[in-house]
Amino acid sequence: MRSLFVILGCLAGPAFGQSYEEKLQVFADDLEACFFTSDTVELQRDCIGDMAANCMDAEEGGHSTLGMSMCSNAEAEVWDRLLNQEYKATMAWAKSMDADEREVFPEFANRSTALRDAQRAWIPFRDAECAMAYATWGAGSMRHIAGTSCMMDMTAERTIELRSMREVMQ
Repeated sequence: MRSLFVILGCLAGPAFGQSYEEKLQVFADDLEACFFTSDTVELQRDCIGDMAANCMDAEEGGHSTLGMSMCSNAEAEVWDRLLNQEYKATMAWAKSMDADEREVFPEFANRSTALRDAQRAWIPFRDAECAMAYATWGAGSMRHIAGTSCMMDMTAERTIELRSMREVMQ
């Protein structure tokens, strides 16, 4: 599945007149601002898809199959960066909570291990789900849009879940 996104990035870059990395950054700042300034899960979820939609609207060919795939993939990559940030912050929180609880209830000081195991299981689940979304369309061109949209949506939802986990417990 990852190779699909690399291919899309290579193909779409010249079509948009900028490198893939340059195009990603053009829209990334607004998505990050939306996520970090939203103080509820509902508002954070409202951020999902905005970057891709803005990209599609702003770019010539943005509403073509390749353009939609490119824009969804670009947003998925930003969500992936945010996911890594949220995972690190949530892991730090889990380790801190474990340390606080270890003296009195050592058998319950296992948040960081549980988080690590859950994340390690979630990544292949997401990849398999999105491979299925891609495969569902067979040889149809919708497969690219379905695959990249799935990666965007699932990565965004997991990012929000990780942030929410810390906020609920504070």
